[in-house]
Amino acid sequence: MAAAGGFDARFVDRLSDRHTCPVCLLALREPTITKCGHLFCNDCVRRLARRGRIECPVCREEQNESEIFPNNYDKREIMSLKIYCDQQEKGCGWKGELRERETHNETCGYVDVLCKNKCGEMVMKKDMESHIKKKCMNRKVECRYCKTTVTIKFLNDHHALCEMFPVVCKHCRQRVVRKEMNEHVSKIGTCPNSPLECEFREAGCQYIGNRNEMTIHVQNDVTSHLSLLMKLQSNTKSSLESSLSATKSLLSSTRACLAKKECELENLRCFVTEKIGMPVSQPEICVFEWNITNWAKLKMKSDVDSLIATLSEPFYTKPKGYLLRLMLYPAGHDVYKGSHVSVHVLVYAREYDYDVKLPKRQHCKFSFTLLDQQPDAMNVVARRENTLDVIPTNRMTILVREQEDVSIIPYTKLETINDFITHEQLNSRSYIRNNEIFIQFCLQLKLP
Repeated sequence: MAAAGGFDARFVDRLSDRHTCPVCLLALREPTITKCGHLFCNDCVRRLARRGRIECPVCREEQNESEIFPNNYDKREIMSLKIYCDQQEKGCGWKGELRERETHNETCGYVDVLCKNKCGEMVMKKDMESHIKKKCMNRKVECRYCKTTVTIKFLNDHHALCEMFPVVCKHCRQRVVRKEMNEHVSKIGTCPNSPLECEFREAGCQYIGNRNEMTIHVQNDVTSHLSLLMKLQSNTKSSLESSLSATKSLLSSTRACLAKKECELENLRCFVTEKIGMPVSQPEICVFEWNITNWAKLKMKSDVDSLIATLSEPFYTKPKGYLLRLMLYPAGHDVYKGSHVSVHVLVYAREYDYDVKLPKRQHCKFSFTLLDQQPDAMNVVARRENTLDVIPTNRMTILVREQEDVSIIPYTKLETINDFITHEQLNSRSYIRNNEIFIQFCLQLKLP
């Protein structure tokens, strides 16, 4: 669609009055001539016609729309006029006829376009390659410390986690590789100023000093340390004897209580069997406590790469039962990426599942409970339930990125709760404490 009005271009020679539209004051675009002999842009004169009657803006003579005609002679003259590039002020030195303007603009290196790497920056065409290599915030760079390839806008986040990044020891001010810092400040490390506890602390010595001071302390206080060790041995023996006595008493009481409960249960079972004419089967309950540590690091990595998940240890529902594993996406999964924490249940296909007879179909009920770690809080503060049908099938696989490694996990069934809890709710209570969270998974088998 042609632009409204005339040509707004930089002409090499001054534009003549004849080639200037009296309405828009620009070079005539698709010039038309009226019966009174005046020239106008076609779009400008047609806009006058839409108002009702047409009056020449120059001589005020009334016009009939059927008496307004294209003027191809002046059109050829105008399209042959020499112009400068629209990007002349940026440095383009092109000159050519007006008719060549659009063709030149398509190839002009001084025209601003969006970065090909989708960083959102406007860049001149001629500078695009240089921008992508040197300035684009979406370009890939190699970490100088661990040689991992990362997007440059996430480089600082990567450095905050990079195991090879040099950090300053707060005790001796030396630069040490992050993964070696714990060893550097440990008892067997090289930091001369890190505070060390006396090796006889468990015996009662409260002394704390740096490496050199500790050596002198141990050499000078041999007598007091021996005294502490003898006292500890005496207290330990007395404590063990007291603990053993209490344990025996508790064990005896527990056995008596269990015997009573077994009798009550058997009486109840007999009563129900007598009333309804069939034995009562007890539901099988599997409870798994999952402690997820280093939460901040997991969350940061998952924000950068939403495929990253953390996996629990494998566990069985009962001896010779189903093999399960839990999976958690800190930054959410599927449509809930960026807003929720997602939890999944993986039912594994074990190597011997095809040799052992399993039930054809097992209907189960499972729940995830996120525990509030505030001492005076209610334990069950975020709980979600769902059902699961375990149907042994041919092996399938799922792709998951756990930390930095991509794993292919065999399984028979995957159940999900992608909207387990929002990030806002997660931070609203003491679900995260000491950089860790606790999730309780409960599975009830043999549902009616």
